Amino acid sequence: MSEQIRNAGAEAGKAPSRKRRTGLLVGLVGGVLTAGAVLFTLNGGAPLLTKNPTLALVAPAEISDASKTLDPASSDQLVAPAKECSVPLAQVAIWKIPGTSGGTIRIRSGNYISPPFNLTDAPQRVAIPFPAPYPTGRGVISVEGAANGAVISISPAWHIDSLGGSTSLDVVWTPDKPC
Repeated sequence: MSEQIRNAGAEAGKAPSRKRRTGLLVGLVGGVLTAGAVLFTLNGGAPLLTKNPTLALVAPAEISDASKTLDPASSDQLVAPAKECSVPLAQVAIWKIPGTSGGTIRIRSGNYISPPFNLTDAPQRVAIPFPAPYPTGRGVISVEGAANGAVISISPAWHIDSLGGSTSLDVVWTPDKPC
């Protein structure tokens, strides 16, 4: 009988230790998952998993509105093929991080250069041609000007803390039938 009491006492001594280890393990796993969720959210969701910044397509129904942001000298040449679904347009949104001074930028996409845009706290949608032939699925865009706290909405967003001149970014897109 005394051996059963000793075994019961030993088992009782192990239980809190096992509970502590299980609680610690659950806490660590929960912490790692929470940290991952926070990083996922701060990076805008799924684009965190994307290796290459991705340009978005202007939807056919939005071409007329988006074309108002194009350089007037080349707007007709870019809009007609987009409306015919032969050469689509890309789009980005631009803004400044609240509390920064912003500035004025232009976007270079291939041989095209946009008109100047003043960065504001509110996002502005800007249409641009794709920087390389659409079927290639990759190219380079550049941002030129003088600005602080600029954000260019490709996926994931491109943050430019301080711009005094020009900076470039390799981008990709998925060539598909635009219409």
